[in-house]
Amino acid sequence: MRIMLNLNIETISYRKKVILKDIKISILQFGLYGFFGKNGEGKTTFLKSLCNLVSYKGEILLSNHILEPNMIAWIPTEINVYDYLTIREFHEFYNLSSRNYIGSNKNIFELDKNKLLKECSTGTKKKAYINAVLQFSDYKLYIFDEPFNGLDIESNYILLNQIIKLSKNNIVFISSHIIELVEPYLDKKYIVKNQTIQEVEQQQELKSFFIDA
Repeated sequence: MRIMLNLNIETISYRKKVILKDIKISILQFGLYGFFGKNGEGKTTFLKSLCNLVSYKGEILLSNHILEPNMIAWIPTEINVYDYLTIREFHEFYNLSSRNYIGSNKNIFELDKNKLLKECSTGTKKKAYINAVLQFSDYKLYIFDEPFNGLDIESNYILLNQIIKLSKNNIVFISSHIIELVEPYLDKKYIVKNQTIQEVEQQQELKSFFIDA
């Protein structure tokens, strides 16, 4: 089977310190791929390296071509928005900078678009950011780093359903501490530990890596 996404990374460094090394991951088909580990093991650093936000040595290829940052939908744990814009203005501003915009008015979350972002809760700001990013198309890789942080229970399930839907026709990477929420839907799962990333057998439960018997 043809490799769609091939990660062959020698080292990933942050502030000149090697965080991860010897990462070899081949993605052969569309699906949902989960990355898990304790705080400080390097999950976010790994995901940022795919977006070229953290320096790495190695090769990241999509269909034998270099994976470019503009091919990636990046939903970070901590989002940045412009507080003095309304939600509508933020979406319009975000759209101007992307070749991927398709002019869709579809939103995952229903929000008051006339509300200033500075008046919004952390969860609402995150919803506004997610709405803005996911209005775009033609991404080759979707990355969700702790996407459920700051969201209420109902919003978690709305977002989870959207992530599952995206994974049917796209490569989707996710990192989450809410293992029970995402594990049943994963096509493959990986543990970030001891400066590297290892695939976990599908039948092995993730909690066994974090809870002593």
